[in-house]
Amino acid sequence: MRDLALRSGLAEQLVIDIEAGRGWVDQHGVLCSLAAGLHLDPLDLTGQPYAPHGEQHATVRATAWHLRRHLFHSGPRTPVDWQGEYSGLLPVTEEVRDAQANGDEHALALALPPLLVAVDHSASSGGGRPEIGTARNLAYAMAAGLLRRLGYRDLAWSLLHRVRPAVDDGQVVEAEEVRLLTSMGMPGAAADRAEQHLAAARSVILLCAAAFAHASAGQRLHAEHLLDEAADRASDAEESAEVTVARASSAMHFGAWEQVLEQQEAAAAMSSARRADLMLLAAGAWARRGQIGRAVERLAEAEEAAALYIRLEPLARELLHALRARVRDADSARELECMAGRFGVK
Repeated sequence: MRDLALRSGLAEQLVIDIEAGRGWVDQHGVLCSLAAGLHLDPLDLTGQPYAPHGEQHATVRATAWHLRRHLFHSGPRTPVDWQGEYSGLLPVTEEVRDAQANGDEHALALALPPLLVAVDHSASSGGGRPEIGTARNLAYAMAAGLLRRLGYRDLAWSLLHRVRPAVDDGQVVEAEEVRLLTSMGMPGAAADRAEQHLAAARSVILLCAAAFAHASAGQRLHAEHLLDEAADRASDAEESAEVTVARASSAMHFGAWEQVLEQQEAAAAMSSARRADLMLLAAGAWARRGQIGRAVERLAEAEEAAALYIRLEPLARELLHALRARVRDADSARELECMAGRFGVK
């Protein structure tokens, strides 16, 4: 344990507690540090990609196959054949954006393969129109994000490098690249890459991704500066929600449970995915404070907001396991057992 603590840069007692089942991993930085100390990819510790549990999960999992074919065989050979013009591409793109905002991984998985066919067709026949490039970047970034959440990070990386960042796309490609590097257990590299991108433009989504990378790398002050700037630049409810979740996530990294819980009231006005993110962080904070009943309530709210999105989240699954080992209330215990069945967790 001492050697692992030294290699990972974590406190020896934390490593001992995790090994003995007295502690659990609910911070991405800890997960990455443990993986680095063990010379593993973080995926090896989370068990991703998970075996399909239920029809919707199986559909989402199968999407990785379609996206791989699209990447390596010039588009998936599916019954979908894009025949429309760019004007018809806009509503399809908005539908996919809505699915992502709602945390509807099933709808997102169904819509992404034909959308990639559509944006590639439009890009090849659209005469280099910048709005087509923007739509294509958004589609590829959303596809890479889904693959990242599923655990197919190499494929996500390949998708991202099929597109070129554009001035008008809100830096969605750059932000997803930073998130992907962070999830791969390289927060330092992610933070460095973010700083390179921020030299060109400073969108809210990239500032939040950069703050998450810096927080994962243990650089709290820099993360807070980036979040303050993001808050100043936020121009709508969607961007404000992004900042709120990023701020709570940063606080979670540094054990500032009260700061995490201070953000809970903002959840009501958020899209489903961001509300689920915030409720999951609140569940972790309540669990760390020993309030297991409240933690169970928040985790249930997170699942209700965006079911499959939360069921596939490694830290949600880890928290579920930790709560089941600590719950004493019979009603909460039954709720957790039902939840475990829906998560496909033994």
